[in-house]
Amino acid sequence: MGVKAEDYDKVCVLDITGDFSGENARAAAAALEERIKGRRIVDVVVNLAKCPFIDSEGLETLLSMKRQCEDMFGQIKLACLEENCRTILQITRLEHRFETHDDLVAALKTMR
Repeated sequence: MGVKAEDYDKVCVLDITGDFSGENARAAAAALEERIKGRRIVDVVVNLAKCPFIDSEGLETLLSMKRQCEDMFGQIKLACLEENCRTILQITRLEHRFETHDDLVAALKTMR
């Protein structure tokens, strides 16, 4: 389990392995905070290919990350959502708040 952050040009890709909750949520937020502080990165793709579940802390983290990116005139996109995570976004009525893509490459191509 964990969060791996990799920078590609001006985009940070956060790979989430395991549930997006607790420590993973805090690690993702910290990785973004570090990049925003240095003003190196303002665009983020969260790769959820290996994430089977998002809890309320994970959802709040995603919303916070979205606000941070938008405050810096950046954007955040979600990639590779498993069906369970997609359903969680629908149930919580948050699916319209995030742009989602079926694969990481498609999400990266849509970044400015």
